[in-house]
Amino acid sequence: MQKLVTGLLLFSLGCVPCVLLAQENVSTDKTDYPANFPPSGYRPLPPHFQPRRLIAADLEKVSVAPPPLPSYEQPAIPAQAYIWVPGFWAWRKSVPDYFWVPGTWVRPPKPGLLWTPPYWSQVDGGYAFHGGYWATEVGFYGGIDYGFGYNGSGYRGGRWEKNGAFSYNRAVNNLGSLSAPDVYDDQTVTADTDRLGASFNGGAGGVQARATKHQEALAAADHVGATIAQQKHFELAAMDRSLYSKLNNAKPAVAATSHAGVLDGAGITHSREISPNRSAESNEATTGVDSKQEPR
Repeated sequence: MQKLVTGLLLFSLGCVPCVLLAQENVSTDKTDYPANFPPSGYRPLPPHFQPRRLIAADLEKVSVAPPPLPSYEQPAIPAQAYIWVPGFWAWRKSVPDYFWVPGTWVRPPKPGLLWTPPYWSQVDGGYAFHGGYWATEVGFYGGIDYGFGYNGSGYRGGRWEKNGAFSYNRAVNNLGSLSAPDVYDDQTVTADTDRLGASFNGGAGGVQARATKHQEALAAADHVGATIAQQKHFELAAMDRSLYSKLNNAKPAVAATSHAGVLDGAGITHSREISPNRSAESNEATTGVDSKQEPR
């Protein structure tokens, strides 16, 4: 009996360092969060803008429409070979609310690839999210006018040349002080974003565009998912309370940034105020800002 008691005592003492180590690890994890890290309901999510090939009936639906796209200026490109990735609204089921993922400049996974932005679509029972992806062609993104070359179909902000270099359309890109060797001017594409644009396809207030057979084939083909920089960018946006629509009235302070994953300091642009006489054509549906309904 004495040996049994002694053994149990030694076992319990041996577990103490394990418990302390576990507590220490938890504490260490929390110190990685920013000082303004929101409550537990806002913890970072895995990026949900990876490519999806599900039919609309299988997509998870949100009962309220996403807010209209905010108006903002594009920050200057940080270096050659970066491609613009427009901002979009993402949904946080645990909150529940939409949060803004700021537009940013990103290096593609490899030369020759272009970004197809994510988009929302109105389907039976709510609104479904369709993930963005990298591919040799730009696929269907709901006809959403994200601006800066993404004017609803394809991408007219730049193109890959045969020599492997990326050529930029100066008319829609803020090249800053960059001395890009390959630049052209296509003035037929507007860079004006002084308006609130619909952020979803279909239904009342949505963009009435439909994918072509070629675009449907692109959506079903193999894709390259978001880069590590894009994933970090997404996760940091999910942790920033100021980017949630119910707290910013669908006007996020950080609308775009020069560097993915950098949401403060130089290279940040903010949402612009829209002129009072602007027509209200953008979004007639109830948005996440106006609704407190739980997602279905």
